[in-house]
Amino acid sequence: MSTTKAVLFDLDGTLIDSELFYFSSWSPILKREFAIEIDFKDWLNIFAGHTLDHNISMLKDRWYVDVNRDFLWAETRKSYADADMKTIQLMPFAKEILQFLKNEGKQIGLVTSSYKSTVDTVLGHHQLLGYFDFFVTREDVESPKPDPEPYLKAIHKLNLPKDSIVAVEDTSTGFASATAAGIACFVVSVQESQHDRLSGKTEILSSLEDLLKTI
Repeated sequence: MSTTKAVLFDLDGTLIDSELFYFSSWSPILKREFAIEIDFKDWLNIFAGHTLDHNISMLKDRWYVDVNRDFLWAETRKSYADADMKTIQLMPFAKEILQFLKNEGKQIGLVTSSYKSTVDTVLGHHQLLGYFDFFVTREDVESPKPDPEPYLKAIHKLNLPKDSIVAVEDTSTGFASATAAGIACFVVSVQESQHDRLSGKTEILSSLEDLLKTI
């Protein structure tokens, strides 16, 4: 870690424990509008860690339903607002690892496929916005993860050698984005689906506490 000058974090599932929130928002919409019933395991295996556009394609390919993007966008945003994103909790040791990196003088960036409004709401509620030197959100890119563009944007902002930058992700989607951009990536996840997808590609840590011990 002594040669690392910057750490780039994913948001959902990495720093915030948001997947149950998203599942609870999406599943009633899918049942009401498309007669599709999913459980939380389905959510984690099929939808979690992906963009709205990816999930719309998944709905069309897997369930053969005609999904209007604008409609689903509006419905999910309304559901998020009604449920209150401020209820989303931090992943254990999220604040501790950010504080450690800040104390060590590392630059810290957030690279997420979520929108800036989500970042501001959740991290603002937990008073974590000040730990970050910059943010790359969905509005900032044309091609979200797994495309390397989000991480390439972050690397450009840092203006540091790639071998001095590491990413922290929780999904194969994020891992693919970071590594395609040419930087090393820690994966922190307890989800079996991610372990299966990343088997043989990288070591998977089970918690941010393990990452804190590693770095």
